[in-house]
Amino acid sequence: MTQATLEKVRSLSQSLHPVVLDDAGLEGAIDIYLPAFEKQTGIAVQYEKSGPARELDLRVATHLYRVLQEALNNVVRHSKSPSAQVRLSFLEDAVVLEVEDRGIGLGKSKGRGMGLVSMRERAELVNGRVEFLDAEGGGTLVRLTVPAGVV
Repeated sequence: MTQATLEKVRSLSQSLHPVVLDDAGLEGAIDIYLPAFEKQTGIAVQYEKSGPARELDLRVATHLYRVLQEALNNVVRHSKSPSAQVRLSFLEDAVVLEVEDRGIGLGKSKGRGMGLVSMRERAELVNGRVEFLDAEGGGTLVRLTVPAGVV
């Protein structure tokens, strides 16, 4: 019973703060996460980084990483898309994370699901903005923008 409780506490701790961020930083964590996600779900992910990378505050990196996970989880559960695109852009005045699919889109549920609420709350915690948009050519685009003053 003690061992089971310890495992649950470790799991909860990991879900609140992924250790991989401490060890590998945001970019490294994404590089590790995406192949595992592809293998687990069968959804092909194209990943693109742009701009000169910089070290991010761990709190900001955690929220970016969690939004990435939630957005990809939504691709799996709702989009019916066989693929997704992930873009991480280091701009002069912001860091932008985008997750896009070619699935069925948000439709009438735009902004109301628990995952979308969670992403919105995470954005607010880092003075950022999350947008849920219709992607060009169909599907959904989730864009999280965190201003440089926070990162």
